[in-house]
Amino acid sequence: MEDNVKVVYVRFDKNLDYKEVVNSYPIKKFLETVFGDFPTMISPTKFEFDRDKLGEFIQDEYDKSHSYVIDSMNLPPHILEDYCKNVGVERKRLDEVELAEFEPEILLDDHIVVIVKKNKVLGVFVTELDFGHIVDEL
Repeated sequence: MEDNVKVVYVRFDKNLDYKEVVNSYPIKKFLETVFGDFPTMISPTKFEFDRDKLGEFIQDEYDKSHSYVIDSMNLPPHILEDYCKNVGVERKRLDEVELAEFEPEILLDDHIVVIVKKNKVLGVFVTELDFGHIVDEL
């Protein structure tokens, strides 16, 4: 049996519940379509990186490529409800926060998946190998 693809998730907005996101079956199914295998979520703690710098880098990559989003999905409702409660706003629509797959300008083996709200990146999913490449770029 082949190992699942290892995916790193880094949140830039602490209002997203880390455990809810990494344990979400709908999110993992979306990542499976992106990476070609059901993901094993791993912690980014084995890498040394500056979260703010990474956030700026991913936001910049998304800004350059967001008009070429390949696929997207609404964030699961229970995660969205929790996020809206944490930021103190009433949820108005189901598509306020979504997952978006895009191909960044930086050359990587796979695409990147971000959690975005109104084109603001709140978190990123990337394969372990590509995460290492990104950290090296920083």
